[in-house]
Amino acid sequence: MMAADDGSADGGEALLDEYAARHPGLFRVVHQPDSGGPAASADAWGPEPFTPEACLRAGRVSVLADCDCCVLALREDLGNVTERAGVLDRLRGIVVLQQVAVELAVDGEELDDIRARSFAWDVPRLLQDGFLLLDDGLQRRVCEEVGRMIERFGARTVYHRLPVAARVRLELAAAARPEALRDQIRYEAAHGEPPVVADRRRRYAGYPAFRDARLGLPDGLFLLGEEPLVEAVVPLNAAQQLWRGVVPERLRRGLRRSTVWRRLANSVNGGRG
Repeated sequence: MMAADDGSADGGEALLDEYAARHPGLFRVVHQPDSGGPAASADAWGPEPFTPEACLRAGRVSVLADCDCCVLALREDLGNVTERAGVLDRLRGIVVLQQVAVELAVDGEELDDIRARSFAWDVPRLLQDGFLLLDDGLQRRVCEEVGRMIERFGARTVYHRLPVAARVRLELAAAARPEALRDQIRYEAAHGEPPVVADRRRRYAGYPAFRDARLGLPDGLFLLGEEPLVEAVVPLNAAQQLWRGVVPERLRRGLRRSTVWRRLANSVNGGRG
């Protein structure tokens, strides 16, 4: 069993240590600074990764707090009932989650699921309307941090699981193009789904950034889907149509069992007798 002391100031940390000493090998204590308090550094990577580690390792997680009650209020944006944090703090939290996942999650589907969660939902949400309210310097800082995360945690390996809009916003941030990212955010708010651009068998999301030479984003980033390749059927010639119209199917099947007849049919009509 593992217990976390998150900056306790009421002597609870000593109680946990005493219990761990009485039950060696059974009970382990992790001491960390107050992860939600003002002591958390704005330039640090964030709190100790106890919570994501517990979620990955434990079959059951219990949380004890010193509040008699907790009142949950729905936020104005109808999102999760959580306290708002600064954009850099939230990015640091995502970094901690991804780092713990790299260290503890099973490589493959389990790790990809955690990657997809962060890069399909958590990070793109920071690149929406709220991004427009940040000053220029902070916008550039956010883009830099997102670009580092994409490279560090292999986000592009799960791009196929992300909505096109999320992929585009991530790559505009990674390219350090906050002005283009602002245009993308405003376009989505004003128009919703973009028009579909058909190019042969492929269909693309026709956002303004699509095939913009100044940005140089790859077409695959905008790919919505691809029509399956259907082989063209060569029409029957007059002799083949007459043969199939006159000779019953059962007789034709019987003749096809004959090696001599099959060779003759192949030489005349490519085996379509």
